[in-house]
Amino acid sequence: MNDKISILIAAGGTGGHLFPAIAVCEQLTEITNGKCEFHFVGTADKIESRVVPSLGYNFHPIKIGGIKKSPAILLLPFQIASAINKCRKIILNNNISAVIATGAYLSFPPGYAASLHKLPLFLLESNVRPGKAIKSLCKYATKIITSFDESTHYFDKSFHNKIVALGNPIRKQFLEFPDQKDARNSLGIPLDKKTIFIFGGSLGAASINKAVEKHLDSLLERGYFVLWQTGRNYKFNGAIHNNLIVKEFIDNIADYYSAADLVVCRSGATTVWELTVAAKPAILVPLPSASNNEQLFNAEILKKNGAAEIILNDQIETKLLETIISVLSDDTLHRMSSAVRKLARPNAARDVALEVLKTIGYEL
Repeated sequence: MNDKISILIAAGGTGGHLFPAIAVCEQLTEITNGKCEFHFVGTADKIESRVVPSLGYNFHPIKIGGIKKSPAILLLPFQIASAINKCRKIILNNNISAVIATGAYLSFPPGYAASLHKLPLFLLESNVRPGKAIKSLCKYATKIITSFDESTHYFDKSFHNKIVALGNPIRKQFLEFPDQKDARNSLGIPLDKKTIFIFGGSLGAASINKAVEKHLDSLLERGYFVLWQTGRNYKFNGAIHNNLIVKEFIDNIADYYSAADLVVCRSGATTVWELTVAAKPAILVPLPSASNNEQLFNAEILKKNGAAEIILNDQIETKLLETIISVLSDDTLHRMSSAVRKLARPNAARDVALEVLKTIGYEL
């Protein structure tokens, strides 16, 4: 019989780093019948400080910032050293058995602390192209778990024996997509309407919103039904239309995915994997300010496999309408739907959890 396992989690800064880790924690809890205890480290002013305690997990704030060109960078070595020491205390005080890190600057102190205590270190990389923190921790890692098979090309060959591609973990509640007919009935969308779901995150995407505003009348005149999540930073002042639903924020996003024939969105790792599980063709507009250009690399994988089209951010106003019309032709839509379905890995969170438990010697 296995004893209780305490695991230190470094995940935060953005939902893209945090929620895959939470998905793995949920599966670890389920597989071990509640024998896992989780200790998250994160920053006090980011998403993790709110979400982690609300889910009942232990949260330990550490002070750590990214590399910026300012006088504050001179304090970074001292900040990192202090954060490493705090992580070491968490490890000792809570009998930590393993460390899971999902990337970004937050990952380095607990990852390095794991190496000092000779603990198994699991790196989770959601994007195709690994970030700086993940690459800096490779030499200490026990396993490098990637979402994409293609990620291997971006790691030094000496680390290839540590890499296993399992997909991006998604929380179970976001894997329960209703039937398209049921979703459309709940949203009041006619079954015979080609439907487009457009979104850009909780704050919205200015370039996407501007392009939709420009082409909205043309889309509606063609008989398309438009589901448009604008985000908090945009105010829609247009006319109400029978074929249009505009929301600032969407809680039941699974209904909107299911109702749609086509999705227009950014290409963050979590969004990309939600598209594959929902089996929805997409027009992807990579965020140009992403630090490692990771959204473009993510989008290119779907494009290469015939599951998506890409429009660069500075071209969306001129190309959005023609691309939507092209994709929504029956032959293209059918082909892309089939292609995106083949990429799905809905069991990624469970597979990652099993990989962790197997590696640390937990008896399944």
